[in-house]
Amino acid sequence: MREVGGEMMLKDNVSIIFLETSKYGGDMKKILEAISIGINADRGMASGSNTVSVIAKLVLLCLSMSLALHAVAQPPSADAAIDSALQWLKLADSGQVEKMWEQSDPLMKRQLEQTAWVKYVGNMRSQLGPPPERRIWQSMWHQIDNPNLPRGEFTSVTFLSSYSNAPAWERVSLVWTNEHWTPVGYQSGPIAATVKQ
Repeated sequence: MREVGGEMMLKDNVSIIFLETSKYGGDMKKILEAISIGINADRGMASGSNTVSVIAKLVLLCLSMSLALHAVAQPPSADAAIDSALQWLKLADSGQVEKMWEQSDPLMKRQLEQTAWVKYVGNMRSQLGPPPERRIWQSMWHQIDNPNLPRGEFTSVTFLSSYSNAPAWERVSLVWTNEHWTPVGYQSGPIAATVKQ
């Protein structure tokens, strides 16, 4: 039920905006198209509702600015770091160690040449055996502006991996640059067997 020149019309437009925001999962273009269709339909139904139309446009403008700011300034997330680390390890699993080096941050590249990187990862992987059947995320370390590191935001993700020769831990270190996590290092080692008494 709508009142032509009053609050009810505005309330419906605001409801449409929130409905469309949740319906399209934050896809800005789809949200704006759906809201525009809704506002145009309201205009056709209500003659003389210029005030409501202006208010609806202002609400739409505020919403679009809010969504745009949210899309631009995404903070680093733990899930994104874990995904980046896993994708990088999958390169090693498939024998694409050179590609690992290419995708790493310049911070790592300045410390280690590509040929040395290939040898380093090859030696670690030969001790552990073929790629693991299973890899489980175990822990994460996060640090901003650590005095022992270059200025910035760093994280390390540690995995427990079931290699055929021995279970092992693997740690991928990453730095937050250009709105995404970029690998800067890789370590691994066998997990010592527990002694039963």
